[in-house]
Amino acid sequence: MVYGRLAAGVLIGAAVMSSPAAAQQARKVSVGLHAEVEHDSNVSRSSDLRASTLGLKPGDTIFTPSANVDLFIPVGRQSVFLTGSAGYSFYDQNKKLDRERLDFTGGVNAGIGPCSTTLSSSYNRGLSQIDDPTLVSTVENIQQTTRVQAQLGCSRPTGLGVVFTASHDWTANNLDFLKQSDYQNSSLMGGLTYQRPALGTLTLFANYQKTEYADRIGSDGYEMTSVGATFQRQLGARLQGTVTVALANVDQLGGFPGLADTSSETTTYDAGLSFRASDRLNFEASLDRAVTPSTGLGRTFDLSTGYRVSGEYKLGSRISIGAGVGRVERESEGGLLQPIIALTNSNTDTIFASVRYRQSERLSFALNARREERTANAPQFEYTSNRIGIAADVSF
Repeated sequence: MVYGRLAAGVLIGAAVMSSPAAAQQARKVSVGLHAEVEHDSNVSRSSDLRASTLGLKPGDTIFTPSANVDLFIPVGRQSVFLTGSAGYSFYDQNKKLDRERLDFTGGVNAGIGPCSTTLSSSYNRGLSQIDDPTLVSTVENIQQTTRVQAQLGCSRPTGLGVVFTASHDWTANNLDFLKQSDYQNSSLMGGLTYQRPALGTLTLFANYQKTEYADRIGSDGYEMTSVGATFQRQLGARLQGTVTVALANVDQLGGFPGLADTSSETTTYDAGLSFRASDRLNFEASLDRAVTPSTGLGRTFDLSTGYRVSGEYKLGSRISIGAGVGRVERESEGGLLQPIIALTNSNTDTIFASVRYRQSERLSFALNARREERTANAPQFEYTSNRIGIAADVSF
């Protein structure tokens, strides 16, 4: 539901699905196993005082085994696909955080003439990170999100085309206290595309989105309407970029009488750039600003702005190293009167690095390190987390 990525990914993706290259994608059947051991200096993502209040020991070692699947099976111009993983996290100190992790997406593609359609569904389930302090512990909450989506794209390698997508999400929490953060999100988007191999792809689009919190008192959710444009260009085999810019209007639904006008206008964007400097060195950069539903108590939506820059260098045919930095700034909007102190503004800075060793086509190992620092409007939400882990992957 990150708006800029939805516009860039869905609109351009639907437009190019009907190209000959997409239609000729090869059959792929991949199943693998993943195992990771990671030490995290702050699993609570909060101050030491709040971690103690939640009954958590900040530092912990987590073991997560999982199974992965990546399938793409073409049948003429049609195809079916399934990607995802199923795993379980075991905590050494905080046993009550032991939980499953599920993340799957599957669907079917079909093509008729210059048009193609995709029907898909996804499911995600795992521990949530609730940032508001409450009178009850929320660290054991399981959050699950289900999505259904339909896409239609009609285009040719050169000339005009049309794209359309519709989706619906359900997000639910298993703790009774957090049922007020359950929401449903519906989105409709349509656009007109123009493609030329030498110039790239331009898409003009309009979007309508409605988010509803059925169990909240005083706030039913929000509606967002927006218009914008996406441009994608590839310069040779080394440089490729995509940029989306949209003007969005957000109106809060419901609310208490006498409160100030809760409608607002904002600009959303999403830009991505990949650069292959050589056969060994690659860079990626992204910048985005998005409106997303809020699962925090008493808030309707979040306005998030962030960037990420990363690079990877291959030392040889088996070893590669990577590093990067990122930042996310979040502001909570559409809030009602707060009965408790809530996280409304935060800045999270991240630095990460990795070393990967590929033993063979089927077996690889990785050493990962990551540091996060968050500053916020209240000290109990500020934290520093240092993580280091080792992982192994085997495919069949």
